[in-house]
Amino acid sequence: MKFPRIANTAVLALALTGFPFTACAPSFAVTFKVIHQFGTGQDGDAPSWALAQDASGNLFGTAAGGQFQGGVVFELSPNQDGTWSEQVIYNFDFNSDVGSGPASGVTLDGKGNIYGSTVSGGPNDSGTAFELSPNGGGWTITPIYTQNGPGHMILDKAGNLYSPLGPGNNHAGAIAELSPAPNGWTYSMLHSFCQTPGCQDGIIPIDPLVWDAAGNLYGTTLNGGIYKYPQPCPDQQGCGLAFQMKPRPDGTWSYRILHWFGAFVGDGVLVNGGLVVDKKGNIYGTTVVGGPTFTGTVYKLSPQPGKQKGQSVGYSETQLYTFPNLPDCADGCQPIVPVVMDTAGNLYGAAGGGNSSCPGGCGLIYELSPQRDGTWKYTVLYKFNGPDGNGPWGVIVGSDGNLYGTTIVGGQNNRGVVFEITP
Repeated sequence: MKFPRIANTAVLALALTGFPFTACAPSFAVTFKVIHQFGTGQDGDAPSWALAQDASGNLFGTAAGGQFQGGVVFELSPNQDGTWSEQVIYNFDFNSDVGSGPASGVTLDGKGNIYGSTVSGGPNDSGTAFELSPNGGGWTITPIYTQNGPGHMILDKAGNLYSPLGPGNNHAGAIAELSPAPNGWTYSMLHSFCQTPGCQDGIIPIDPLVWDAAGNLYGTTLNGGIYKYPQPCPDQQGCGLAFQMKPRPDGTWSYRILHWFGAFVGDGVLVNGGLVVDKKGNIYGTTVVGGPTFTGTVYKLSPQPGKQKGQSVGYSETQLYTFPNLPDCADGCQPIVPVVMDTAGNLYGAAGGGNSSCPGGCGLIYELSPQRDGTWKYTVLYKFNGPDGNGPWGVIVGSDGNLYGTTIVGGQNNRGVVFEITP
């Protein structure tokens, strides 16, 4: 079983080494329901990315296993009696040119097409990007990029796809666009990393990217930036950074560093991919480790106004929550995935740990809600216990306001689950 990118693999290792299956009790009164148990046949196992939801409330995702053991794209549809039905949309085969090992979830467009990527297989055995299109009762798969799998991709309004994709000019990673054309899809590199001395502009961009309302892209890198304080940064290559990319009128993109992680003692490091941008331009994310206790942070990057109205000259970081020391992870530590935001401005995420009676913990889902005095209240919504899931891989906020997510293992068959939480 393969998983995408260095950052995701590192986080996955943290998740799997600290999640045994001893029973733990939920710590907050919410409604929790397992809506699918993997491993009941050839339906897939070990889902390893957050879900996507269409306008009808159906859920889509990727998992390992399946009929040919090359991974699957699956769909879960709600039934009137409150149950959910799973359909495997596509079974990947290691011998196929469309690739194998889909492990970065999927992206949906408004026409019912599904976009995703694989980490292996394809003409160069380095993964592919693919499109699944409905064909009147079935699905047609088309490889749209076969040089290497891009990880999770996001769409713009014109139907172009964006992702960390390709080695870049300096073999430190790149941000690229895939655009539909009459004879296939066109690759365009928008930014190549490690163009500054010491690689202060970043190394190895992490998926996914995210849009703001103005059409700017935001993302993070695993390494690069600065190495100012003793932190666990490989080969002293910097602790990663957050960046913004803005489209220019001539079709090129500007690149701007918003924050270097590890910039001060107690700053977060080993940053997760995936950010949230609110209506005011504030950016939210998580780091797996770092912070005052070195067990991870939830942070906010806020634009600072310049001398002229509307001019932004920089971003300042605020740590909204720092997780407790590792020996005491009953209420979570080492957040292993990014956060998501609901319409009220509350943040939701997943972390390791759990009840002390569950050694290492099976993981949990937490909420951070803004308070009138400017602080944020941390609440544990649910602690997993093994039979109901183990190792939560993030959540999404559904159109009904409920949280939907996956666990990579656990459940009745220890193959992972899909769950629903009503906060």
